[in-house]
Amino acid sequence: MDSAHVQNTLKSLCKVMWDNNVTNPITYVTKISYLLFLKMLEEMDAEQKAAGNGKPRSLFGKFEVDGEELDFNVLRWSRLASDPDNERMLRTLRDTLPLLAKHPKLSQGARAVFRNASVVIPSGAALRRAVDIIAPLSFLGMDADVKGDLFEYLASELGGQKKAAQFRTPRHLIRVIVRMVDPQIGGTVCDPACGSGGFLIAAYEHILLANTRPEFIFEKTGPDGLTRKIGIGDKLTRAQWDFLQKGTFHGFDGDQDILRMAAMNAVLHGFDRSPIIQRDSICGSEDKWDEVQFDYILENPPFSGSRGDAKRSLRIEKGDKYVLFLAHALRSLRPGGTAGIIFPNGILFGDTNSHITVKERLLKEFDLQAVVMLPKGMFEPYTPNPTCFFVFRNTGRPTENVWFFNVEGDGSSLKKARKFGPQYRNDFPDLLRMWPKRETEEGRAWLVPARKIIDNGYNMTLSGLELIKPRTVEYPEPEEILASVAAKEERILKLIQEMRELLEKGDGE
Repeated sequence: MDSAHVQNTLKSLCKVMWDNNVTNPITYVTKISYLLFLKMLEEMDAEQKAAGNGKPRSLFGKFEVDGEELDFNVLRWSRLASDPDNERMLRTLRDTLPLLAKHPKLSQGARAVFRNASVVIPSGAALRRAVDIIAPLSFLGMDADVKGDLFEYLASELGGQKKAAQFRTPRHLIRVIVRMVDPQIGGTVCDPACGSGGFLIAAYEHILLANTRPEFIFEKTGPDGLTRKIGIGDKLTRAQWDFLQKGTFHGFDGDQDILRMAAMNAVLHGFDRSPIIQRDSICGSEDKWDEVQFDYILENPPFSGSRGDAKRSLRIEKGDKYVLFLAHALRSLRPGGTAGIIFPNGILFGDTNSHITVKERLLKEFDLQAVVMLPKGMFEPYTPNPTCFFVFRNTGRPTENVWFFNVEGDGSSLKKARKFGPQYRNDFPDLLRMWPKRETEEGRAWLVPARKIIDNGYNMTLSGLELIKPRTVEYPEPEEILASVAAKEERILKLIQEMRELLEKGDGE
């Protein structure tokens, strides 16, 4: 089964949900994911038995959890799906699905998928339609990358969710940022606003590719039609593999439904024993993770909204969410570590106390290496906000120079109906080529002394730094505008009079 077949299957499942008035993307994507995972769990169970390693204990059966015996047999896919009573099948699913969050044999990531699970499929008949569509799928025979595409497609369905500025980060942009940050095996990676896990997956693939012999590297075309190189990590030692699966990746998000997608992706990509945790990274009470620092921070924090209850360790009391996330990165980046973070352009010119405070710390205590301006439309169709991203290191020393690069095209149409192709301008290859040596080019790439930014009141816009001339629009004088309006009005009145005369002439005949 290829990606196209999988996508068609998922489209059919989404249509079932829409036809039954389950139209919120987060809701129907979550419900579809539950069903896919139940089938996947039974196939994993069968695979372990077939391997014949000692005496494998089935995932399905009775287990004692916190002094209580829980029976997971009822959630075996073949048993659940074969129930001829549709309404009973739905009741069973609703009553027992949340129990998987306590399953002692499931990984931390797999348990996170089912934490606080609820089933809002409205009827047994709707559930039966979904079950019948899923039944022919065989995950055991499915390539790991195809399974990854399956959940990438589901994640793309979340794009219409604008609540709390939740929108999907373009995967080709994520891969560019990850290549610039260049996470290495042995380092820890954190996304404190991880959403569906795009940065974590890209970092995982980046590390595998860097540790793969050339003969085992292949090219893959993703659901977005873009091609990328994939590696298998054959050069990694057993200890490095263990750390990659358990200790490398850390994903935090405050929205449990969104976090499920990250947990599912972690399971599919093999790092589901890593911490994928529901928590607020920037506000409220401190927890143990606020004392942990990471080697790499990769994120696209929420663009909209502000908070007045920032954690004390951020050293600012309130501000826009994205400003608080920058403060979080300054606190949580380990000495020698590197961060790559997407921001709305408000971070460049913002002059509130919180904006100035974090930008001052960034330039005086860290090495701000790059500010990359992204083209308008980068986040279409989710938001028209102009955006940029920063790359910086925790050196403990002030920034000397900042490399600015202006991206005018990303290889796509930059429209709501995003299309990719060679006919569209793409500055990302040049960005990656020029980045290692911080090459400059008139009108496109500049190396700016940090002192100039500081003296400019921490305004980092290209026009504010006089790197480009601000675009000016010349408008006619007010008298000219009024004369034009009067002329058009006179023409309209004349047309109306001509129409009246034609109508009167017609009535006379």
